[in-house]
Amino acid sequence: MKKWLAAIMAAGCIFFGGFGVANAADWYYVDADTDDSAWFIDNSSVFKTDSMARILVKANNVEGYTYIYTVEINRPDSTWTEVNATVYSQSGVPLLSSNEKQKPVKIEKDTIGAEVMQALWGK
Repeated sequence: MKKWLAAIMAAGCIFFGGFGVANAADWYYVDADTDDSAWFIDNSSVFKTDSMARILVKANNVEGYTYIYTVEINRPDSTWTEVNATVYSQSGVPLLSSNEKQKPVKIEKDTIGAEVMQALWGK
């Protein structure tokens, strides 16, 4: 009886403790920017057509903070628009979140935006 009860409790701990909310596990490394922040694309979040893409992009800065953005990229106009953003502490605690869509920014050559476009559509 004790073994059965212990097994049920262990299964409950695994079930409830092991299936919480998790960030995407399919992050593709893009590159580091001039501030040494490492940039990633969440492959599982990519929604793409020939002319636009909507993706999750993550930047890990040297101080240990993580920034996760939902980004829309307009391929013909070569623009990057942040749809929302969340900043996380080193321990993964959300510190700041914004759902205010930003104005489109032109993607310049030799920037992270250009490298993200390259990763999404190739040359």
